[in-house]
Amino acid sequence: MSQHPARLTGRRVLITGASSGVGLEAARRFGAEGARLALLARGEEALRAVVAEHGLDALVLPVDLTDRAAVEAAVAEAAEALGGLDVVVSNAASAVFGHVLEVHAEDFDRTLAVTFTGAVNVIRAALPHLRESHGLVVATGSLMARVPLPTWSSYSAAKHALRGFLNSLAIEEREQGTGVRVSIVHPGPIDTPLFAQASSATTFQPRVAPDAYAAGVVAQALVEVAVRPRPEVVLGGETRLLDLMFSLTRPAAEAVLLLVDRWYRSGAEAAARPGSLWVAPRRPQASGGIPARDSLLAPLQLGRRMLPAPSTPLRFAAHLALAARKLPTVARSLVRSVPERRTPVASLGATARRSPERAGRVTV
Repeated sequence: MSQHPARLTGRRVLITGASSGVGLEAARRFGAEGARLALLARGEEALRAVVAEHGLDALVLPVDLTDRAAVEAAVAEAAEALGGLDVVVSNAASAVFGHVLEVHAEDFDRTLAVTFTGAVNVIRAALPHLRESHGLVVATGSLMARVPLPTWSSYSAAKHALRGFLNSLAIEEREQGTGVRVSIVHPGPIDTPLFAQASSATTFQPRVAPDAYAAGVVAQALVEVAVRPRPEVVLGGETRLLDLMFSLTRPAAEAVLLLVDRWYRSGAEAAARPGSLWVAPRRPQASGGIPARDSLLAPLQLGRRMLPAPSTPLRFAAHLALAARKLPTVARSLVRSVPERRTPVASLGATARRSPERAGRVTV
């Protein structure tokens, strides 16, 4: 938690994707900083559980971000209830696993609609309120807004689009002299349910990343840039290294990403259908079961740059050792291409619509 309690006391903060992962942790941390909260996510049951379990004083607004009219109504309700908006934390995202020709077009488009267009819907609706307060947009970006992510091309495309939109918006607001600022935090792998519960076009779950930051580390970074805004923050040493590799030595970075693709595609466990792309969670969940490192301290300020605090070295070493133990079983997959499915699976959205009683709440 913050070393400076209540730095955001009274600030009116709207958070999307607040029922799981980074969004859930952001709700806890902004609440601890004294912010007044409006929480948006698809699932009302999960949102209310977040508020109850963490003792938050928050307005709960269940809404599918792909429904522009519903988003506009929700943002208007939040602004009216809070008396305006000072900060919008754009965090909601969803994904589908598989190569381009494996992923049904409807599922590909749904990823962009949630992760990119949904964010645009919220920010567009909130912008007049942010102009009145000279407020701030804080967004969870991704390393994959800066480099490719094979097997997750729709997600990477959405994050690239989001970065382009937000950086363009920042210049527009500066030119108009509105006082609205934009900050983007770009983490690497995070231990959240996003990938663990992702919809899969291959019928298999992706093999989880061998190491990740805990969701709370990224959420704390969102708090820090809300207190001290800066345009873009690349969070984590490994993240910054791959970002630099792709900029300066692209062939080496592509070789690493090729192995990343094969690692993900070496998973052998059956994936749940239709997956989180189409189904809202019924219970809040911060972790996705990925080996994660917690931060011991709040993120550190270094001039104009923010660096994450030192993680537990022994935990990082343990994660690397665990990955090394798995290598004998996945080595064959890493040295050659994992074959694609010859024909794409049916739309996972259609699966959700056919079996809503099995899938849970379906939002389309």
